[in-house]
Amino acid sequence: MSSDSYDVVIVGGGTAGLVLAARLSEDPNLQVLVLEAGADQKDDPRVNIPAMWSTLIKSPADWVFDTVPQEPLGGRRVPFPQGRILGGSSAMNGLIFTPIPKSNVEGWAELGNPGWDWPSFSRSFSKAFRLTDGTEKSSEVTTNDGALHVSYPDRTDSEWPSIWKDTLAGLGFSVSGDLFTGKANGLVVNPESINPTTKQRSYSQNAYLTPALSRSNLAVITGAEVNRIVFEEDQSSDVVAQGVQYTKDGQTRTVQVQKEVVLAAGAIGSPMLLERSGVGSAELLQRLGIDVVVDNPHVGENLQNHVIVTVSSEVKDGLKTMDPLIRREPDALAAATEAYSKQSGPLATTGTSVTAQLPFRGIQTDEGKKELEEIFNSTLSAQIDNGKQNAEFDQAHKKFIRSVLSSPDEASGCYITLPGWGAFNPDGSRAPAPPGENNFFTIALLSTHPLSRGSVHITSASAPSPNAVAIDPGYLKHPLDIEIFARNLRLLEEILASEPLASQPKPDGRRNPSAPPRGGFADLEKARDYVKRTGLGGNHFVGSCSMLPRKLGGVVDPHLRVYGTKNLRVCDASIVPLIPRANPQAPIYGVAEHGAHIIKSDLQAQSTSP
Repeated sequence: MSSDSYDVVIVGGGTAGLVLAARLSEDPNLQVLVLEAGADQKDDPRVNIPAMWSTLIKSPADWVFDTVPQEPLGGRRVPFPQGRILGGSSAMNGLIFTPIPKSNVEGWAELGNPGWDWPSFSRSFSKAFRLTDGTEKSSEVTTNDGALHVSYPDRTDSEWPSIWKDTLAGLGFSVSGDLFTGKANGLVVNPESINPTTKQRSYSQNAYLTPALSRSNLAVITGAEVNRIVFEEDQSSDVVAQGVQYTKDGQTRTVQVQKEVVLAAGAIGSPMLLERSGVGSAELLQRLGIDVVVDNPHVGENLQNHVIVTVSSEVKDGLKTMDPLIRREPDALAAATEAYSKQSGPLATTGTSVTAQLPFRGIQTDEGKKELEEIFNSTLSAQIDNGKQNAEFDQAHKKFIRSVLSSPDEASGCYITLPGWGAFNPDGSRAPAPPGENNFFTIALLSTHPLSRGSVHITSASAPSPNAVAIDPGYLKHPLDIEIFARNLRLLEEILASEPLASQPKPDGRRNPSAPPRGGFADLEKARDYVKRTGLGGNHFVGSCSMLPRKLGGVVDPHLRVYGTKNLRVCDASIVPLIPRANPQAPIYGVAEHGAHIIKSDLQAQSTSP
């Protein structure tokens, strides 16, 4: 299908965009177009082979963004990958599939978003995936019949999952939670978005788009950089989007829109496009010479992300790790390649599925409750510049953070394990492993519920470019985040010193160079210093076009319509008002499924109305 006019134009063929395309084109009466800036790389082994995911970073499949200097991180600019490829970040992420907890979704609804309650969202989320679990059962068990293949990795050839499990159990943490109940805490073995039969990545392109491409009412244009949305002139009330202007192969075209434009360009791309189109802060737009269509200063605000640090510890000789593969030793590469040809081995998994989501240490005790309350009292009253978000939202955000951090059933930190070297340099690049044939065990720690918020705004009216945007996530600018992170590093030290994990490092073994010696994070000042010196972003951006009442700083309403417009919506990570506590891949599939249901229902209602 090729046309200059479509009923629905979806901007962004990423995680959410291709879910929307597949679901909306189920209606044969809707002509649907997807515009994606990146290329179709469905046959690229770097996309399909799970362990090769990081090789796409800083390739043409990556927008190659970085932040403005982050003062709490020593003024460092923090780079982060974002997918510029058909399938978006689902084509190049770390494949970990972590369902969102019930408390997060209820938090969204309580902010004034009817229809986004836990039962409704859960029904939509269940349509997104089919889970295959055969790792500890006599035969494979599949639940749900959704589009995305999700499976647990084979852990039978490694002792590390048992070591991790027994260590957590010895510390009194749960080791039997089920992520898919919405309440799991403690030990978490994450499924991965991997087809259990082929051991290839399952993502929005091959799971959603490919089965739908035979439909005559669906078209996809790759290499199409969208410049702006074209609105009808002389609007007396809500403005109407009548077209989308894009550039492909050096030629600029405009496609006409009969019903809806849906932005699915992500937490960075969607607010940039709104601002280039005249929807945003009038002050900013006028300064850049852009005609103001809708004055909403909250576009691009409320940007949230996790901060992450890594600690790599040298372990005893003879323990099986991924280090030979990480060092690209020829024998290890050959063995891994041979195993993958039989749909097994280290290339068939990420190696990072064994994790823990742990509450504030000691929260069940009077001493722990007292310590947390003292942190709240010393930090929550701090006057922080969180952009243009208003005081009412600020208080609602703090209330939510206080409730989850005070609960023994919620997580204040997420601990991700890797049996191998996994350290990073402060500039975001991977730190080279020490020379020699040494083995390591890495724990990556991320903050689950940061209170710090930031912004993303264009700096030029020109076409989309990493050089035409200022991304300021405000990492650690709220003192609560630093204090919680320091306590989680203290807990990480406790975990490393507990059996059986404590027996695995060499007595005089090394850590990554920036980390203190064993036991060092028991000193909270050293812990604070470490996260400031080495903290990076978790590449989990949300919130920049938040689904909130407009008086609270919202950009879209619960039906995902952009305030002040009649037929323009946003449906991607940018609408999420409170960041999920871990990897957002699974929640965004849920957002897209739920958004598709809402949009389809609205369009059907419009078609039947007199």
